[in-house]
Parts: sequence; C-alpha cells; structure tokens
Amino acid sequence: MSQHLKTAAIAVLVALTVLGGGYLWGARGRWAAEERLAAVERQAVISEARRQVLAGQVALTRLNFGEAAGFFESARTSVLAAIPLAERTGPATAAAELQAAGNSLGEARALAAKLDQSAFGRAGDALSQLDKVAGQITPPKP
Repeated sequence: MSQHLKTAAIAVLVALTVLGGGYLWGARGRWAAEERLAAVERQAVISEARRQVLAGQVALTRLNFGEAAGFFESARTSVLAAIPLAERTGPATAAAELQAAGNSLGEARALAAKLDQSAFGRAGDALSQLDKVAGQITPPKP
C-alpha cells in the first residue's frame, strides 16, 4: 500500500510540474506578444500623427490655414493620447519627446489660426521630435 501511495504522489508531482512548466512557457510567449503589440500600437499612433502634421504642412503651402490648424490639432490630440502609453511601455525619454511634440503642434495650430506662415517651422519641429520617438521604438524580437 505504501509503494502505491508513493507512486501516486510522484505521479501527481510530475503532473503538476509539467502543467506548471507548460503554463509558464505559454505565459512567456503571451508576454512577448503583448510587448510587440504595444510597440506596434506606439508606432501606429506616431505614424498617424506624422501623417496629420505632413498634411497640415501641405495645407499651409496651399495657404489653407484653417485646414492646417485642424490637422495640427488632430495631430496634437493623437500625440497627447500616446503619452500615457509611452510612459507605461516606452523608453524613458519617449514621453518627454511626445510632450514637446504636442507643445510644438499646439504652437503650430495657434500660428496657423493667426494666418502665420511660421506655423510650418513649428510643425517641422514637431516632426523631428516625432521622428526621435519613432527611432526609439523597436519591437522586441519574437
């Protein structure tokens, strides 16, 4: 009877070890996938903001200041929404760069609303700051 009890206990211990190992192996893969997903989300937000800034600059070249102000405001909203994500998952300097880009876009919007062509330069500053952040984002290898 004692031998059967020992064998059963060993079988249960082996089963628990295998199940625990399988769970950890699966969880590790899920964690890596979540990190890659967060990096791709950050890249998507930054790409969208860059697109809006470039569209705003094109609108400025056509002297459509109202449209440019709208694009700059949309880009600023996207950038400011990305700051909490960058604070949680990004490099340490990403959130500060995004905040600076948001400030530059706010200034570009205000200048465009005043029909001032220097909004183009402020938008260019925001683009360079967004490019810095985009360069810092690299998804982890699978």
